[in-house]
Amino acid sequence: MVIKLSADKNSRIITEFDNEVKIDEYAKAYQIYDLMHGKSKGREWKSSFFFILSLIMFFILTAEKFNLSKIPVTAIVLLISMYMCTYYLYLLQKKAKLQGEHIYKSSHLLSKKYHFIINRNFFTVKNEFEYIKRYYTEITDCIETDEIFVLIGGMEHGVNVISKRCLTKEQSELLSEYFKSEMVNEYRRTKSSKKGK
Repeated sequence: MVIKLSADKNSRIITEFDNEVKIDEYAKAYQIYDLMHGKSKGREWKSSFFFILSLIMFFILTAEKFNLSKIPVTAIVLLISMYMCTYYLYLLQKKAKLQGEHIYKSSHLLSKKYHFIINRNFFTVKNEFEYIKRYYTEITDCIETDEIFVLIGGMEHGVNVISKRCLTKEQSELLSEYFKSEMVNEYRRTKSSKKGK
């Protein structure tokens, strides 16, 4: 952990570290991104709508004693609604994970080691191939899981991932507290992703 003070108090370094993201960590980060800004956004109310619709169709079928020849449309709507529930609750997130893995594999930069410098008002990410500077005002979402930090926002590289695997416990706690205080409205802490596997 490094804490430095410069002449400009806005450039105060909170901490800096090297970080390397694995494919499963990036895939999880991309799933989170998809939930916030992609096709999975609003999946709760969308799946709820199709679940209620499927219940209504089921009750209609029950009332008609499952006489499909009398109301064939009801059975079709029921099947479609059940599929859409599965689509929004499971298939979209699976698709986002596969998309994240594809992005990681097709990029020669994401698997490289990066050096992060967390400053008071911004953070920088650099290696021998690229340099990114991101102000916290550009961040729309800061998500922390048990394994990673996901910083979403900015024009290029909208998904920045920090692996806790490469951090000390003290660095991880420092980042957690700093992001929580710096990005009050954007910060969220989620439960362990391992439970959902």
